[in-house]
Amino acid sequence: MAEIKLICFDLDGTLLTSQKEIAPRTAQVIRELHAAGIHIAIATGRPIAAIGKFIDQLGLTGANDFSLTFNGALVLNNASQEPIFKLATNKAAITPLYEWAMANGYPLDVLDFKQNWQISGIGHSDYASVLRAPLLFEITNFASLPEQPYAKAVMATSKERLDAISTLMPADLQAQYHMVRSQPKILEFLQPTLDKRVGVQALAKHYGLTAENVMVFGDAENDLGMFEYAGTPVAMLNGSDDVKALAAYTTPCSNDEDGIGKFLERYFG
Repeated sequence: MAEIKLICFDLDGTLLTSQKEIAPRTAQVIRELHAAGIHIAIATGRPIAAIGKFIDQLGLTGANDFSLTFNGALVLNNASQEPIFKLATNKAAITPLYEWAMANGYPLDVLDFKQNWQISGIGHSDYASVLRAPLLFEITNFASLPEQPYAKAVMATSKERLDAISTLMPADLQAQYHMVRSQPKILEFLQPTLDKRVGVQALAKHYGLTAENVMVFGDAENDLGMFEYAGTPVAMLNGSDDVKALAAYTTPCSNDEDGIGKFLERYFG
């Protein structure tokens, strides 16, 4: 078995409890592995501004510590904020999605690499209340949305309304994006070649590692790409069936019961 030298953690439903916190026991185990020389990275759909307190809690503030944000669209150094990988989309690519959302009464948020733009005049967005993170939210109409690179677009509404999109939205429009469900009430629309696999692979390459040296933890659809890449994918007990089907291991407990901490203690103990 290859030596594990990089561990990547999804946040919501994985590293975070349902209270959006890292359990102290899990945090301590991760800090000990990091101190022992294993690279630790957060791999999330969130922007860097929304994960700073978790980076600090885990002590991932060194010159060689990185995070994967926006589901792999941006891999950057935690201390300097300098990127080693970036894959953006643009307003023109998001426009057909906006037109469909407006016609069908769905909300739309568009994130650049620093803030969220909540599109006004269409459906009500639940993104801020679901994300519960210190991120700048600015309300704008789509016409005034700046012409600049963007990380992703998001629809945040009820689970039932998001479930219906797969049948309501034309297939040719769906094909223009990589659509991933990061939480029950959040559906993300990414650049079509992007998922967490791309970001994890870029970080592994930066460290001079191969897939066999990588362990990943996740629970949801947006984690499937990195599960396909990593040599040791670990599903949360509370994770989806699709994630568990790709996993080499499953945590003994859920994200609310120190599932990660207990698994890591057994695996590296």
